[in-house]
Amino acid sequence: MGRLEEPRLLWIFQRADGRLLVGVRETMGVFDQASHYAVKLNPAGFFAWRVPRFAAHFVFLGWLDVSTIAFPGEPDRVCDTVAEFKARDGGLRRLMDVECQTEPDGDILERLGEYGLRLRREKRHGPGQGGKYQVVSLLLNLTGPVQLAELDLREVDLDGDGLHLRVTQGTLREEDAAATLARIASGEWKRCVLPWLPLMRGGENGDIIEEWKRLAQTEPDDRRRSDYAGLALVFADLAGRRAVWKEALEGWNMKVSQQVLEWQAEARQEGLMEGEIGQARAKLMRVLEVRFGSSMPKDLASEIAAQHDRDILDRWFDVAISGADLDAFRAAVREGK
Repeated sequence: MGRLEEPRLLWIFQRADGRLLVGVRETMGVFDQASHYAVKLNPAGFFAWRVPRFAAHFVFLGWLDVSTIAFPGEPDRVCDTVAEFKARDGGLRRLMDVECQTEPDGDILERLGEYGLRLRREKRHGPGQGGKYQVVSLLLNLTGPVQLAELDLREVDLDGDGLHLRVTQGTLREEDAAATLARIASGEWKRCVLPWLPLMRGGENGDIIEEWKRLAQTEPDDRRRSDYAGLALVFADLAGRRAVWKEALEGWNMKVSQQVLEWQAEARQEGLMEGEIGQARAKLMRVLEVRFGSSMPKDLASEIAAQHDRDILDRWFDVAISGADLDAFRAAVREGK
């Protein structure tokens, strides 16, 4: 069985010889939503699992509103998992940016560093909002091997001056599913850890899944129990283990997770919209090629590839058909920016 339906983005690139390259890549909407939802199921339980020593010394206050600060490189994505803490014995407040990385990203440390500094600069606390937060980052790798956790740009010849960043990192495929279940069973870790099990080493084992079901069944809240199952299926899909988990959960006493169904519906709708926009771009590029030849300027090709507004693309298409030349089309592009 394949992965859950995911929205797909159409990309168009014009080569130096004028030929068009068209491709499709999958986005990670459902997986990102699932990881953020799983983090928020039980924040205290999540932090006791991922950063136990920190959680022992700091009290979780809530999730900070950072809607005005987009995550670097993703203008349409706002991070909603920035946690605010206060020390149990006083002192500076802390912010922890929790990021769940669906696939390895070679630039993630730079992006985390940029985002952390923006949080420190733009978010304040205390009387008159004069207090600056100490900011730390927690990176959870859902797939792939252990990644670099330190970015050291200090210069020896400047006596160690320079930037230095180190993030707290967890890599789920390196963590043992059986040992994790044992610690949940003992009460050391909370049941909110259960959804992450399919991503761990041994997470496809039948005995592991049966123990998972036994522990999940002890959850008294019906909705929470169905969320565990729905999230586990999403993460099993990400790990390439959906078939075995789906078979194991068939007939199990659970309700369909309404939250997961909503994510899937949103993903399908987003995929349809992006598909339509991609087709509009491709049609527009084809008209321009036919009318004005294959030597269309690269800047125009880039503008078209970057445009996500269907109405604007339709207006550009009309100009491409009726306009006298490329200058008329360029003017329409400038007007639409």
